[in-house]
Amino acid sequence: MLVQLFLLVAFASIEAPAQTPLRLNQRADFDSTRNEVRAITVVRRLENNVMLYRSLGQFEADGRLARVTLPTFEKELAEVNNELESLLAQVPAGKFRTEIINALTSYRDGVFWWRQVDQPRVVHVSALTSEPNRSLADTSFRSTIPYTVAIHWRQAQKYLNQAEKTLGR
Repeated sequence: MLVQLFLLVAFASIEAPAQTPLRLNQRADFDSTRNEVRAITVVRRLENNVMLYRSLGQFEADGRLARVTLPTFEKELAEVNNELESLLAQVPAGKFRTEIINALTSYRDGVFWWRQVDQPRVVHVSALTSEPNRSLADTSFRSTIPYTVAIHWRQAQKYLNQAEKTLGR
């Protein structure tokens, strides 16, 4: 009787598809790769909203920072940040994750500097205050901020491209 029970269990385990450690690892790798591809797609949404220049000359010829307004971009950045937070929680630590985080951080830095020079087209009377006289140094510094934003956009693109290259492994 004991031999029959042993044979029954042995044959049942042969017919049932088991999840071997190799299969489980392949599944985890597939899920991780899918999350990595999704993370790149999510960050590309930000890249589609900004203007990317290869040189100062190109920037000076056009001068635009983005295809959307600052509030629209900030809203998109917040949405991307929320999506990436859940995706990156499932991506193992490593070069890919670091590159994606660096890309997102570059976009955040760009928004920080963009806020410093953004001038809305509608001005509320309550916002009008006497602005202190700015020194020549302050004026000169403020004139460089838009290109600083453009550099952050370009840096984000660089990190994103590096993240894509790590997927090719």
